[in-house]
Amino acid sequence: MRHLVVLSSLLLAGGFSAMASVDSGLLALVPSGAKIVGSLDVTQARHSEFGQYLLGKMQSEDGHFQEMISETGFDPRRDLQTILFEASGPGAASAGMSSSFAILARGNFDVARIKTLATSKGGATIVTYGGIDMLVTKDGSHQQKAVAFPETGIAVMADLTTLKQMIDSRAAPSVLDPDLISKINTVGANNDAWFVSLVGGAFLADHAAAPQAKALQGVVQSSGGVKLGSTIQTTFDAVARSPQDATSLSDVIRFMASMVQLQRQNNPQANILAGALDSMTLETTGAAVHFAVALPEKSLEQIADMTPHSASAPN
Repeated sequence: MRHLVVLSSLLLAGGFSAMASVDSGLLALVPSGAKIVGSLDVTQARHSEFGQYLLGKMQSEDGHFQEMISETGFDPRRDLQTILFEASGPGAASAGMSSSFAILARGNFDVARIKTLATSKGGATIVTYGGIDMLVTKDGSHQQKAVAFPETGIAVMADLTTLKQMIDSRAAPSVLDPDLISKINTVGANNDAWFVSLVGGAFLADHAAAPQAKALQGVVQSSGGVKLGSTIQTTFDAVARSPQDATSLSDVIRFMASMVQLQRQNNPQANILAGALDSMTLETTGAAVHFAVALPEKSLEQIADMTPHSASAPN
């Protein structure tokens, strides 16, 4: 079972050092019920200053990771190009629909070797659906998960129902929420990493310990992105239920920034972040909140160097 877990994690491995734009081919496979979509462009990040920094810091002593590369022929640092994730959101079940998730990856995959490993050591069973072989397994709750390669150079990991929907959509493409598509086109075109959510913030607020998180209850939808370069540009936008809710969210962001700034004398990492937060943009227009902050890439490297085991990812 350990091998199947590690195999599945290969689809996520690039996410620690990667950022993204919009891959229309992967997006076309996303089920119509998706309410949360995000993407990571591994190729773009690999050639960025921070991506090169992370690659230089990675270690090569992780035996399990090296074993997986040897057995599958897949090295995410070299073969992974794009990751896209989608979810229906916590409201799906209450609306009478099954919740779904999927992680899609574009890259170079030795499908035959991966299938052999998954079935011989990972406990997976091959189930054919719509002419596509799915590697099906169960997690601890006995929910069926599956990995498939519906097209050359594309791998998908999802719950079994969602994966079948995605295979079906190759012949009859799903239609995503127009508002979701519009926001994806906007934020995805301008960032190397991005997310769009049409799910309200009440779910996060209910599961967060910090009392300030209650301000998320007023969020109706949100999006954000990261643009890599000599300066790392990060943005977050939210639409709230009302101007009052937007003001509350803005106040919480301002409060959290002030807490970091108060620690600048005692914490070197906070000192670096505080310098960026001193010039942050925080605007409230009606029910909309816009937040933006820029951090020099070298400063991000300094923060990473100060974090224990920050570069312990396998090489």
